[in-house]
Amino acid sequence: MKNQSNPEHWNGSKNKAIRYYFYAKRGLELLNEFRYLLMAIFAIYYALEVKNIILIPIMFCVSVPVLMVLGWINTHHMKKVMEYLNIEFSTYWSRYAYELQEKQLKQLEEIREELARVKSGK
Repeated sequence: MKNQSNPEHWNGSKNKAIRYYFYAKRGLELLNEFRYLLMAIFAIYYALEVKNIILIPIMFCVSVPVLMVLGWINTHHMKKVMEYLNIEFSTYWSRYAYELQEKQLKQLEEIREELARVKSGK
């Protein structure tokens, strides 16, 4: 999918190389995250001193759907609350920057409404 919104960051061989680096880095991050699942399965397997090796693929097959459900809950429910809490309990300067953005938005909306009134002749 090509990004049409900002060609200066998309076009050119340098930007293409950076994109490939970005994709490789993200792929490595995903593999590292997946590694934790494998380590947890092996840790539980050895901690419980299970003798049947067939339990490893079963544990994997059970854990993947559980992780997917937890990921869905995190994405659709927890992130909104966590983002709100990050804003609510942020530092003074972060909070100040957020309040400035809100003021700018309010002023821009007022300017747009005024321009709409002037254009309509009211």
